[in-house]
Amino acid sequence: MAFGRKVTRDHLVRYAGKLLVETAEKNPDVLRLGASRRNVTLAYLDIWGFTEVTSYASPDAVVELLCNYFSRMTDLIRGNRGFVDKFFGDAIFAIFGAPVDDDIHPLHACKAAYSALRETYKMAAEWQLKGFGRISQSIGLVTGPAIVGNVGTSERAMYTAIGEAVSLTVQLQQAARLYRSPIIISRETNAAVKEQFLTRELDVVKVHGTDRTTPIYELVGPREDVPDQNRLMVEIFERGLKSFRDRDWDRAEKRFQDADKITGDDGPSRLYLRRCTLYRKHPPPPEWDHVHAHTLRLGQTEKPQ
Repeated sequence: MAFGRKVTRDHLVRYAGKLLVETAEKNPDVLRLGASRRNVTLAYLDIWGFTEVTSYASPDAVVELLCNYFSRMTDLIRGNRGFVDKFFGDAIFAIFGAPVDDDIHPLHACKAAYSALRETYKMAAEWQLKGFGRISQSIGLVTGPAIVGNVGTSERAMYTAIGEAVSLTVQLQQAARLYRSPIIISRETNAAVKEQFLTRELDVVKVHGTDRTTPIYELVGPREDVPDQNRLMVEIFERGLKSFRDRDWDRAEKRFQDADKITGDDGPSRLYLRRCTLYRKHPPPPEWDHVHAHTLRLGQTEKPQ
């Protein structure tokens, strides 16, 4: 009988996650249908290049690679008090600050994201040695209010998050391909962790489905780990961003060029160099809110290089 209880709990942990099972053991009410509005940090992690792997690798190899990725990412998320909500194909959605309260959930989320990125670099090297294509990762983090709790039916329910913060998390993760910045965080997340992590403002974007705009930031790394040249690059980039918003295209261009030279390949600097070229010919309107929708009005598409 004891063995049966152990197996049952192991299966619950596998499908619901250790954090939720341990919380439910202490407070069974957490499993009831219903939700509440809570301040949390949401994380969306995705890998690029895996779809290509599925086109030529055997089904067994695909499952083995994906399970290995999920296992390593889940360990890092749970190790920082995060709750793995669900898997989407090769993506992961996680919640920090619920179901268990955590006063420093933005910091734990950023630590998990940074560790996940470094672990993915290791995995990418391992996969290439096995003959698989190159993969990379993109992560979006958003801190703010969300409706969290059990959603579903009496027969099947899941602990999840609902609200604008969820869609913004996905939006920031998807933006990483454009900026070539692997971890992009929200204004609120940045405000909570900027003493511990070096960050840089990337842009002002319109939140999908709304008229609201918000600044977004790159999570560069823990302040004690960031090399001096990267600190200098961020400083010069920020000067370039100020000149750009002041419509001083020449000075902005020079500063973005200098920032790019420091690391040899800075995605955000190269993106803004292309925007400087565009805005010389087609300046933004007088009421410009710094959101880059200009190329869309011109019938063009902004693409990363």
